[in-house]
This record gives sequence, structure tokens and C-alpha cells, in this order.
Amino acid sequence: MENLEIILTDINKRKVNNLIYNELKLSTLKVKSSHFYDNILKKDMGFAQVKNLEEILSPKGTGNIFLEELELGISLKNVVIVFSFDEEYGDIVFNFPESEILKDNMHENKISLKKLLEYLVNLKKNYDIPSVIIGYEPADEDTLIIEINNTIANYEKEIDKIIF
Repeated sequence: MENLEIILTDINKRKVNNLIYNELKLSTLKVKSSHFYDNILKKDMGFAQVKNLEEILSPKGTGNIFLEELELGISLKNVVIVFSFDEEYGDIVFNFPESEILKDNMHENKISLKKLLEYLVNLKKNYDIPSVIIGYEPADEDTLIIEINNTIANYEKEIDKIIF
């Protein structure tokens, strides 16, 4: 079984708290495990101890959260979120089993992918994210499935490429 990744690229660090706490509501979800490092206190922390993600990721920082379930337009189980930030910008990677999206029923797959893409397009717009990449782990140019950027407006053909 392969994993898929969704990468939110070059997010402005000032927007990360709103995205994580208000949009995704991560503080209300069941966290299986997590790890962050507080650069000021010089100690490891779990996500439950983090009160301000922007501060923990400053001046540079990384962290991860393993969630039982996450809603991204559709429900995804066993999602690992990896944060990687420099002084101003960073990436957030969502990693999850391919089987969470691609199941046996092609019609259901198409509906699920459309809901996921609609959600991601809205995230991109609302948080001024330059690009959202979806691909097989590791999501790069060789394993890219879809890139949501400013050039493609209709993702129906892209969805069909995944399903068929």
C-alpha cells in the first residue's frame, strides 16, 4: 500500500495559527502522537503543549502530528502532518494511505477527489498558498498527480487521470 501526500507550499508563517487552529481545528482532534521542539525553552513538546504554532516554528522549526482522522473536504484516517518552516515561509505536508481516497468504487472515488480538490482550492485562495501539490510519497515531479496553482481552473480531467 502506498501513501499519498498533499503539500501546501510556501505558506506565510503568520497564517499558520489561523489555518491549524481555526480552519483545521487540530486542537479538537484525536492526536495519536506528535513532536515539536521549542527553540526558546530548548525542550521537546507534544502538540497539546503548543499554544502558538507560529512561535514554536520560529525562527526556524519543524514538527509533526499523527492524527487519527482529519477532515479536508473528506474524512481521512491516519494522517501525518509535517511542518517545516524557515524564518518567513514553510510547507505543511499531509501524508496518508492511498486507500483513504482510492477505493473500489470509481464513482465514489471521483466524488471524494472532487470534494478534496474543492477544499484544497479554497484553502489555497483563503491562505494565499502559491501551490498545492498532490502526489505519491514523496510528492515530487516524478510522483506528482495534481498541482493546484493559478493555471488550471477545471480539475475534472486531472481527476479522471487519477481514477482511470
